[in-house]
Amino acid sequence: MSETSVTDAPAAARRRWVSPEMVPVLGVFVCTVLLTIIIALASPGAVLLVQVSSILVSAIFLAVASFGQGLTILLGGIDLSIGVVMGLGGMMISGLTNGSNDALVWALPATLAFCAGIGLVNGAGIALAGIPPFIMTLASATSFFGLGLGFSGGAAQAPVAPALETLMSAHALGVPWPIWLLFAFAVIAIAFQNGSVVGRKLYALGSSPGAARVLGLPAAGLTIAAYTISGLCAGIAGLLIAGYSSAATLNMGNPFLLPTIAAVVIGGARVTGGRGIYLGTLAGALFLSTLETLITVLSLSQGLRDLIQGAIIIVALIAQNSRASRS
Repeated sequence: MSETSVTDAPAAARRRWVSPEMVPVLGVFVCTVLLTIIIALASPGAVLLVQVSSILVSAIFLAVASFGQGLTILLGGIDLSIGVVMGLGGMMISGLTNGSNDALVWALPATLAFCAGIGLVNGAGIALAGIPPFIMTLASATSFFGLGLGFSGGAAQAPVAPALETLMSAHALGVPWPIWLLFAFAVIAIAFQNGSVVGRKLYALGSSPGAARVLGLPAAGLTIAAYTISGLCAGIAGLLIAGYSSAATLNMGNPFLLPTIAAVVIGGARVTGGRGIYLGTLAGALFLSTLETLITVLSLSQGLRDLIQGAIIIVALIAQNSRASRS
């Protein structure tokens, strides 16, 4: 047996045990655990389980919104309207319910349909009109932000329906409801992105658009569907934030735009499309939520927070290029 075959055997065995997609995921989970330990050391008077519970509750907003962002990045695109859609979703549900549960039965589907409609407009502009995703979603965000500003005057809306507040504050079996929702959403997202026929078609389209068209895949329909789901997920995240904070403002989703991109990228997704799993996106969302908690514990400024998030994206992209060069 040659020396090369002997040295290659351990690497081959590792590849059989851990798929390439799982390598960055496991790394992000390990980093998240390390950050949690640092938080515990930085705040010795706090109960660790309470801090972990708080991190998981705060992670649901990013985990939901990042799923939609991940689908657009899977196609080699991007959705820059997510922050605005989150704000509009929260504003709309607050304004329609006006602090009462009576209108929730129709206000909830109306709000989600409106947010999904924004995504549909984005997808149609990209798939049918050939507008680059960056330009289309940025223009859409600007236009709909102006629409929301015109209707609201920039003021915070009335308190959200009490049922949404209860959903975000109640417990079941001693566990906050948002954590149960996070788990349920993760199962659905993984099943859709990595286990459904539509998910496989999205991977095929993102990996090689030309080959996907030759195979007869509906490229336009898949693109529109991905951006529609992104708008829907942003709307769901906006509803949850409104319930968590008991009110809504037009700008409340803006701080989540860059983290949705960061969560997808550091989870191992390839920005040129065709690669990435939702478990990686979830790991990225948990990591960023844990990092945000640590930054809060250390009382760092908002400018430094943005600098850290930007640096994380750059490091993740460098790591991606390094893995690509070795493959």
